[in-house]
Amino acid sequence: MMKIYITKPRYVCYGLVNFLILLCFQQTCAQTIEHNAWLFWSHQQKISERWQFSADVQVRSADKLGYINTLLIRPGIGYKIADNKTITIGYTYFGTWDKEKEPKIYELENRIFEQFQIENEIQRTEITNRFRYEQRFLDQQNSKAFAQRFRYYVQAQIPLVTNPLFTKGLYLSVQNELFLNVQGKDQVNDNFFDQNRSYAGPGYRFSENLDLEFGYMFRYQIDKEKNIRNNILQIVVKSSF
Repeated sequence: MMKIYITKPRYVCYGLVNFLILLCFQQTCAQTIEHNAWLFWSHQQKISERWQFSADVQVRSADKLGYINTLLIRPGIGYKIADNKTITIGYTYFGTWDKEKEPKIYELENRIFEQFQIENEIQRTEITNRFRYEQRFLDQQNSKAFAQRFRYYVQAQIPLVTNPLFTKGLYLSVQNELFLNVQGKDQVNDNFFDQNRSYAGPGYRFSENLDLEFGYMFRYQIDKEKNIRNNILQIVVKSSF
């Protein structure tokens, strides 16, 4: 039997807390507004009681839906130090293509990352806090560089119409992720603040192993010559076995 649960408003704010930090970093400079779409698949595969394999795959569009310009592949190995706490180490392939410039530009970035994730449940609302530290090996137009970045991610999955245990049904996903350049900011954008991503959208849980979301992301990114405001439609598939 499906029931409607009303979550207290303060829980909706979890995923937007860091967005306020963004306002402190905005600078007076040229602004660019972009409209894109992202398709994101995230998977977790249990290996043993404590060990797990994770993989993220993401493709991004450019020029609205004109063409695919970004491919991200991020595998990792995680270890549960507690039932709700996981540490992970992994690798990220991040490739971008620019078809608008001549000659056409391909930029590759290899990353190594270390991650600590905490998962909690508050009145059936699932709260995830994730701390990620990245070592970035950049290859930009034949120049190589090294930088390090810290990322803080918080997400709330709020049940709307679901069964009592939230194993199936409709929910709202609200999240925010803050990016900070810890080392090598002169190789990236000359700023300690790198970018911020805020996202909200409905999702449907088909089972304990499969979620599907469709939502809107606002990304504010600092570049060397301009600030980019990116409106993104995102489709997210989350699976676990």
